[in-house]
Amino acid sequence: MTAGLTIKRQVLVRVKVTEDFKKKMASEVQEAVKRLDAELQQLDFQVKRMAAELEKKNPAAIPAAKQHVENEKQKRVQAKAKLTEQLKNIGKMAIGAEVVQGTLESMTQINVGDDWNDIMGMEVVVCDNKIIEIRRRINDSYEC
Repeated sequence: MTAGLTIKRQVLVRVKVTEDFKKKMASEVQEAVKRLDAELQQLDFQVKRMAAELEKKNPAAIPAAKQHVENEKQKRVQAKAKLTEQLKNIGKMAIGAEVVQGTLESMTQINVGDDWNDIMGMEVVVCDNKIIEIRRRINDSYEC
């Protein structure tokens, strides 16, 4: 019989919403929007420069090059729209609510007879950059 096993597991990270958290998140999203705006301006500049260069070397390639840049611009416009929606949602977050921030990996020891839900269902709750709780995620009950 095997003694035990060390495995990796996913740990859910939740953040308790505070005014500081909302301000920080809003600031990060606004910075990301500014970066996208700068990228969009750069793409506009690139398309003009590229068109001028291709006009001299290979005029037939201009439509394909413009389409490629337009596709890149569209990706950024869509990302900006998602960020704008995210900014609205940040404003609606209730103080004290918990929101999922992401996941971490953790190593843990497992043995025969361990409760799988206890092992795999862990989460960490953070408030103002401090871990305030490590808990078992509440899952649906199961039957064997």
